[in-house]
Amino acid sequence: MQNTKISLKNISKIIWHNIIVIVIATLLFGLAGGLYARHKRHTEFTSTRNLMTSSSYRGASANEEVQANINLGDTYAKIVESKDVAQAARKNLPKNIRKEYKVEQISSMVKAHPVPQTTIVKVSVKADTAKTSSKIVNTVTDAAAKEIPKKVPSAGEISLFAKETAADAQSSTTPSTKKFILIGAAVGFLLGMVVAFSVTTWTKLI
Repeated sequence: MQNTKISLKNISKIIWHNIIVIVIATLLFGLAGGLYARHKRHTEFTSTRNLMTSSSYRGASANEEVQANINLGDTYAKIVESKDVAQAARKNLPKNIRKEYKVEQISSMVKAHPVPQTTIVKVSVKADTAKTSSKIVNTVTDAAAKEIPKKVPSAGEISLFAKETAADAQSSTTPSTKKFILIGAAVGFLLGMVVAFSVTTWTKLI
């Protein structure tokens, strides 16, 4: 090992070289992360429509009837997501959507969740366009309103909330460009530090 006398000027030069390497690596990886996110960026639209089950709820057994309907929320949600409902809904979809989506695809697009402590089931559909998501969620809930009483005779009357329109759909874009820029910059910063100080150690100090 060869000993090298390091002056204050040399130390300053080494530090600046390391800073430059780290900054360049941070910028390059941050840019790469942003470009990757833009390349993979995809916008989806989610439409939501609620349905509600109700019975007469009169007399001494009213509370029990309400609670029974609430307890069946998960069952109703599973029926909404079923292939039977998707198949019935597909028949009423516009021809262009029927051509693009099979029954299995429609069923996988539908997500239904009971709203806690209510007899409401929240139904949502995510698709590539606002028009498609709104059309499918409307036909699926219409079909579910007919299918649920067949599967659960005690379900009572099914009420549907207002139909969704394309303008009501909520859009979400993934992946986040900002997030990937930050991740890329962080990776570049760490890698830049490792490279810079490794090179310094082997070429300047050893």
